[in-house]
Amino acid sequence: MIRTFCQRAAPLKNSRKMLAWTIHSYGDIDELQLAETRIPIIQSPDEVLVEVKAASLNPIDSFMLGGYGRKSFEILRNFEIEFPLILGRDFAGTVINKGHLVKNVNIGDEVYGFSPIHRQGTFAQTVLTSKNYILPKPHNLTYEECASTVYSSITAWSALYLCGNMFCRQNKGLRVLVLGASGGVGCAAVQLLKSEGCVVYATCSSDALDQVTSLGADVVFDRNHPEFVKNVLEEGKFHIILDAANVGMDNIPSNWQYETYITLNSPLLINNDKYGVCGGLFTSAQNLIEANIKRMGAGKTVKWGYFVPSRTGFELVHDLICQEKLKPVIQERFVFKDLPRAMEQLRKGHARGKIVVGFE
Repeated sequence: MIRTFCQRAAPLKNSRKMLAWTIHSYGDIDELQLAETRIPIIQSPDEVLVEVKAASLNPIDSFMLGGYGRKSFEILRNFEIEFPLILGRDFAGTVINKGHLVKNVNIGDEVYGFSPIHRQGTFAQTVLTSKNYILPKPHNLTYEECASTVYSSITAWSALYLCGNMFCRQNKGLRVLVLGASGGVGCAAVQLLKSEGCVVYATCSSDALDQVTSLGADVVFDRNHPEFVKNVLEEGKFHIILDAANVGMDNIPSNWQYETYITLNSPLLINNDKYGVCGGLFTSAQNLIEANIKRMGAGKTVKWGYFVPSRTGFELVHDLICQEKLKPVIQERFVFKDLPRAMEQLRKGHARGKIVVGFE
């Protein structure tokens, strides 16, 4: 049966086993175990098996390690057994196997891409994903640089283009404030916005001012400055505030002027975990309605942004990378065996780009 689905090449020295960082229960970093497990088997003719050369860490990996979103992900997985679970969302590597309907890549091609949130992840020697979630590796980037761009860039795209309606409006001259512009999503957002001709305002800590400025931000605010709130206020009204720093809508100064506030840390999955899916959806809808009612009189809107596994978004990001309009920003590199140390570094916060792990 499998032979009708796929073309096969010997992926590793042991063609049936791979090393992966797995968890068998939710908890802390000590739950991560480097173990030998089976290489994924192609079950659908549009799937691709990739030997992973590099992967990056994202905040969602740390949250999921603690059980975040488990109720929602159970439904996406069709209530299949969740453990052992492999975390990690984006990757770069080489195609070693593919379904017979996959025409956009060949075995041996260098690619990069992502694995959806409910599927097994990329902290492993191989990952199985859909043909829709991979693209050719840009020649101007290393594996590590490619892996560092995917999840954070598509998250920024999802928030700005879908929640921020940048598909449907005149983007040139759009005034956007990015909170937390030195992190992975923030760095990507600044560059996406500049590629559209937006006027980009950004916030970061004192030691990241040069980094954010180098990405093209028009005005960079030092959030450690005693006049920070006043300085932002004096810039006038923003069309969009993108909160990539988990500031929280209730902590945004009420005198700041904006049309749309987008947060990437909505309570939806937490509510689902706490109250069940039905109760969580009801509570979340109530939270969002109340937040907007409070701000309606001031003409402000609150929206919740999420990573959307969009081929369209990935292709736009890919084009910008190839044009060198969206460049990777890597904070620190680790080797595969040191993934727990990389996770510890991620949890420290104070991000300056992405943390990546290399497999070679």
